[in-house]
Amino acid sequence: MLIRMPLLAFMAVLCVSARAQNLPVGKRSITFIDGSRFNRSVPTELYYPALAAGNNTPVASGTEKYPVVVFGHGFVMTPAAYLWLADSLVKYGFIVAFPATESSFSPSHEQLGRDLAFLAQRVCSLNDSSGNFLFGRVTNKSALGGHSMGGGCSFLGMTYNTQIQALFNFAAAETNPSAKTAASSIQKPALIFSGSADCIVAPSEQQVMYSNIPYSCKSYVNITGGLHCHFGNNDATCVFGQVSSGCNSSSINAPAVFNKTISLLRPFLQHYLKADCSAAGQFETTLTQLTGATTQRTCSSDPLGCVVTAVPATSDLSPLRSYPNPASRIIGTTLALQRGRFEEISLFNAQGSMIQTQRTVPGNVITLRAPVSGTYLVRAKTSLGIFYRRIVFHNE
Repeated sequence: MLIRMPLLAFMAVLCVSARAQNLPVGKRSITFIDGSRFNRSVPTELYYPALAAGNNTPVASGTEKYPVVVFGHGFVMTPAAYLWLADSLVKYGFIVAFPATESSFSPSHEQLGRDLAFLAQRVCSLNDSSGNFLFGRVTNKSALGGHSMGGGCSFLGMTYNTQIQALFNFAAAETNPSAKTAASSIQKPALIFSGSADCIVAPSEQQVMYSNIPYSCKSYVNITGGLHCHFGNNDATCVFGQVSSGCNSSSINAPAVFNKTISLLRPFLQHYLKADCSAAGQFETTLTQLTGATTQRTCSSDPLGCVVTAVPATSDLSPLRSYPNPASRIIGTTLALQRGRFEEISLFNAQGSMIQTQRTVPGNVITLRAPVSGTYLVRAKTSLGIFYRRIVFHNE
């Protein structure tokens, strides 16, 4: 039986793990082989959280696992144009892979799209490759992105690998096969960027792709004054095309575009690749308050269970206990599991939106506190199943 109820404010304080920040960036050049395409070589620039910055340095110490972001380059461009993106994501705990393929004047869009899809699977699989430097350090979560041609190919890649969790791209260009057509089959969260001053690939192109995505949660950001090559750090080859087209001037610069882009992209990826529901709130706030851009947003549901609208009735046989309950909000209450082990503890606000999650819970006992009095909800994922507990905190 389900009990449907409004969830009251939940701001309980847990000793949660701090988000990784400012991790050193390591780099390795690795050629992967795709056996499904006649042993196609996919040379890749791989950036990862490292023990020290530099080439071929060891992965960062600890046991944290990192999700994977695979990004496709623009026409006759190289991964070097997107080092700003690697640096912005790796230091917050992401692995970023750039395929260095299809960089000629006659690229195959289909093969680049397949390279993106392949790398999303292959880099994640390094977690299980004994002897590999990323053994045991990669999650099975991934996202595809790209710029210009690579942006269009990211749509193609999503159709070639349906296990990928999210899509984003910058100034995506139409491809052959058609990115616009591929967009119509995307059933994953998407974040699409464009620049209003882009005369290489007009924002109207990305607008069509965005509109074609049928998924219920997607966002579009058109940065005012943004140029096509801003997203590629004004790469010389890209800029030559802008100069030739007479559209190489703007009231803003590349760093300004980077800042607006990362302010949204990072919480977007934190949310969907790390199941960080507090990042979802950060994304919503940033999108609402973003200046120097026009935005569109639709999101009628969340695939991560970050919203609770129905809570199973608590059984007397539940192993989850809290005592005392009611409890002082200052002293707190003890949340204990009588059997099994905790795997995740999540907290929910008045709208049922998850605001905090702790995924590493030592032992099977933890103390919860609240900043204000009221009734709160805890969802505990355990080795025995999922259990809920309502807890009342008072001021005494």
